[in-house]
Amino acid sequence: MRVSDYFDATAQRQPERVAIIEGDVEMNFGDAQRFVHAVAHALDREPGLRRGAHVAIYAPNHLRIPLLHLGINRSDRAWLSVHTRNPVEVNLQVLGSMDCEFVFFHSAYAAVVPQLRAGLPKVVKFVCIDRASEHGPSIDEWIADCWQPYAAGEEDPLSPAFVQPTGGTTGPSKAAVHAHRGLETSFMAGLDGMDITDQTRYLAVAPLTHAGGITAQHTLLAGGCVVVVNMTHPEQVFDAIERWKITHVFLPPTVMYMLLALPRAKTADCSSLRRFFTGAAPTAPEKTKEATRLFGPVMAEGYGLTECGMPLIVKKPSDYVLPDGGFDEEALRSAGRAVRVARVEIMGPDGRILPAGERGEIVVQSGTAMLGYYKNPDETAAHKLHGWRHTGDVGVKDARGFITIVDRLKDMIVSGGFNVFPAQVEAVILGHDAVMECAVVGVPDEKWGEAVKAVVQLKPGRTASEDELISLCRDRLGGVYAPKSVEFWPELPRSAVGKLLRREVRAKYWQGQWRSV
Repeated sequence: MRVSDYFDATAQRQPERVAIIEGDVEMNFGDAQRFVHAVAHALDREPGLRRGAHVAIYAPNHLRIPLLHLGINRSDRAWLSVHTRNPVEVNLQVLGSMDCEFVFFHSAYAAVVPQLRAGLPKVVKFVCIDRASEHGPSIDEWIADCWQPYAAGEEDPLSPAFVQPTGGTTGPSKAAVHAHRGLETSFMAGLDGMDITDQTRYLAVAPLTHAGGITAQHTLLAGGCVVVVNMTHPEQVFDAIERWKITHVFLPPTVMYMLLALPRAKTADCSSLRRFFTGAAPTAPEKTKEATRLFGPVMAEGYGLTECGMPLIVKKPSDYVLPDGGFDEEALRSAGRAVRVARVEIMGPDGRILPAGERGEIVVQSGTAMLGYYKNPDETAAHKLHGWRHTGDVGVKDARGFITIVDRLKDMIVSGGFNVFPAQVEAVILGHDAVMECAVVGVPDEKWGEAVKAVVQLKPGRTASEDELISLCRDRLGGVYAPKSVEFWPELPRSAVGKLLRREVRAKYWQGQWRSV
């Protein structure tokens, strides 16, 4: 089934129930379903817009985005993910490389439409999703005579449903093509791993263009309610939790750390929370403990990736919170265990699946995995080597099935002949009460080849010394892993979806060098 077929079934069961909220605007499932069908009809009547066409949504968070995803899906076209925080020049290259043919845009980005129009010759139309625009019809005008049920017929489970860039902020990246089957399996993984039910009230504050949008979709398919917030300040998360009695939140760790640093974290009423999910990067165990003490046993972590879907691995509170309120430290350090629709193992360089306790690359088999990279058969073949999907992440699986992510293969520091994985050092530094965020990188060093360096962002009004943090690491990890130096930055660079950009920190120290390792 298409995900829009699941949504139809849910809407028919509960047409009067509230499906989506933004500010003072509410839409029930019946009205949401009619909107989804109207979008599908309007796409069908666009001259030259073939089945399977690639449709982009260029907008900040808005209540119509999850419904546009479903309308595109219902008409058997594929939506394209766009990170609007990227420079428009980057998005032009990315959308061009993905053969974009139609663009929904928000008025907040109306100023870039002429540039998009000039640089994307395959686009047949631009439609504004929130009001009238000089750059294209408003969506209300565009669907005005399309308000009738849409009979989609049977889907092809292996036809493309969405295309997502794999990352990158300086130019075109690879793009993962996901089929209807993958989206359907991802829905099953979301119900299992994120405990989503028809009672869920999900706060869509993470970008709806990324994993936050997939979680919003899962919530709607299950019959829950999505509350959309276009966040400009972390305080809005607490406002929304209190106002709408939010049960589920998904945020990258960096934003969660910002919330913990706010005085409001100690006074906000978060009693409605059932799951506070973090993902997109490993969460420091000490931060999970701090959040658990503040919000209760609700903190969960999900692991996935653009190529393989999400969630693949989940760590729930029951995995690491002991009956006496203490913590299972080994489980807490892990990313969790594989969901039921995925097999996740550790592989050696020779393609051999490694036994428990051995370090290697995390590999995946799952129906959530992509079909392949768009127009890139060589990279697709490399991704599927030995019959497994390769993540590029280094991990260890224990006898209980808990998988601990050590680092990215490409981020490993080789210092004096020893391999140092930055994530292990970062986890220790993030355990310091004054630290908000940290990036550990290798920097040029005549003696060691690469020296371990920590770049730290402190919580507002807090202090810590270089010697204090180096000693902390030396005591916990030993001299090899201890940073040789620490710098304090007012803010660390982050991607469009809030991920710490360690590579940008590292690049500063390798400028002008004849080598980069």
